[in-house]
Amino acid sequence: MENKKQNSEAQREERARANRILYLVIALILCLGAAIAGIAASVTSGRRAKPIASTDVPAATTGGETLPPSTDDRQDTAVDPDAVPTLSAPLVGRVFRAHDLTVPVYSVTLDEYRVHNGTDILAAAGSDVKAMASGIVTEIADHPLLGHSVSVLHAGNLTTVYRNLVPEEIDGIAVGAAVAGGQVIGHVGDSALVECCDEPHLHLEMTLAGTSVDPLDYVPEQSIAASLSGDEAFEG
Repeated sequence: MENKKQNSEAQREERARANRILYLVIALILCLGAAIAGIAASVTSGRRAKPIASTDVPAATTGGETLPPSTDDRQDTAVDPDAVPTLSAPLVGRVFRAHDLTVPVYSVTLDEYRVHNGTDILAAAGSDVKAMASGIVTEIADHPLLGHSVSVLHAGNLTTVYRNLVPEEIDGIAVGAAVAGGQVIGHVGDSALVECCDEPHLHLEMTLAGTSVDPLDYVPEQSIAASLSGDEAFEG
């Protein structure tokens, strides 16, 4: 009986190792494909809009909406805390994996603990994902590991990145386009390879002057209370 138990445990460990090796091989293949695609894209870059560098964006008012000006008017200046806009939650859902760059959190897909530079919010597949504030779309890309992603640059050198989206084209959402806070920029999907064993969710990242920060630290409590619930299993 004891031998059967040991054999069963050994088989589980072997399967876990095999799964991790498989994920790494897939990741390497995808990264290689992304590199090839990047080389091909650079050849035709003259026909496509280039991603906008992450720099400070002074706000400008147009038609009642506060939007950043065109890229030609932007200046690379230091971060002004007062220029960081008021943000709103990007969707209605449940926070189940927090942003943490120091304490590793468990990944079901990879079967290991690792630091997490985003905030994962559970929501039904296809749920609207909205821009957290007005800004300019700086990148739309299919990340080899984190799936279809949309990046938006806001005032105060703040950037929000929405990942694990449905790969799709949305009217008005293109590199260089101005978006208003609350405008739909994508839909919850399951395109992130490294989080494919999780339920449908938004993987939300945020940087301030290029440094990763916790998105929920910049969302008012009223917006969090109205749109987001927590998962006590992942708190603390």
